[in-house]
Amino acid sequence: MRNKTDRNDARGIAQILRTGWFSPVHMKSREAHGVRALLCTRKALLSKTIDLANEVRGLLKIFGIRLPKTVKHGSFDGVVRPMIEMDEVLAHAMLLLLDGSASSVSALSGTRPTGQTSSQSG
Repeated sequence: MRNKTDRNDARGIAQILRTGWFSPVHMKSREAHGVRALLCTRKALLSKTIDLANEVRGLLKIFGIRLPKTVKHGSFDGVVRPMIEMDEVLAHAMLLLLDGSASSVSALSGTRPTGQTSSQSG
């Protein structure tokens, strides 16, 4: 078995460079990594928003309340909140889910949720 050391690794890398087996690799810029991170974050937020909406739909179904199959993006809170606030048990159970969903939607659209100041957002 060959001895793996930094010296042997350096010799091997030098040999690869001399023989031309090495090809340069393009490295993405810091800006490209930033854009990728932003897109991944948006995708995760959108996924969580959909998960929260589906959770609210499932809980409402238990109480016999069915929502329309499609609710416009960003108007889910406006459709669901009045239904929930009519029943104290529903309000207690689901307002936090709606607040989380509204926060996610506002983050996706680039605005702050209602009632949140800049000092609260950081």
